[in-house]
Amino acid sequence: MPQLRRCKDLYARGGDAKLREGDYDFATIRVRRSGHLGRGYDVAKHFAGVIANRHRTGEPDLEKSFRDLVAQWKKETGHLSSITKAIANPSYLRIIGMGKEALPLLLKELRDNPDHWLIALNAITGEDPAPEGANFSEAVAAWIEWGEARKLY
Repeated sequence: MPQLRRCKDLYARGGDAKLREGDYDFATIRVRRSGHLGRGYDVAKHFAGVIANRHRTGEPDLEKSFRDLVAQWKKETGHLSSITKAIANPSYLRIIGMGKEALPLLLKELRDNPDHWLIALNAITGEDPAPEGANFSEAVAAWIEWGEARKLY
């Protein structure tokens, strides 16, 4: 917690420019200031959005990195019943951090192995093509259709 205290002090003194948008500490302070603290799913979704907005340089082998992160995420979260904990996993957040370049890979993964990729897709695109009240299967189908309409894969 000393690092968080340091970040809070920087933020309070107007030094938040020293904290890069997308950094964990920056996001933590933003969440605390926004009043979302303690709302697990909302906090995880907020972090996902902050990470998705980071500017990244292209990965040398995006597909290999993506596959490795998916495997790691499934290994580390397959036993969890909490979606909040699953989407807060570092591997999941790194996939979001890959940004729009990873959309075709993410949509193929969703199509071939439906899993909880909807938050990642929403965080990267800022869109949600699923109709209100849709169940998981309907939401997956809406995202697949969304990707096909944009010729992403």
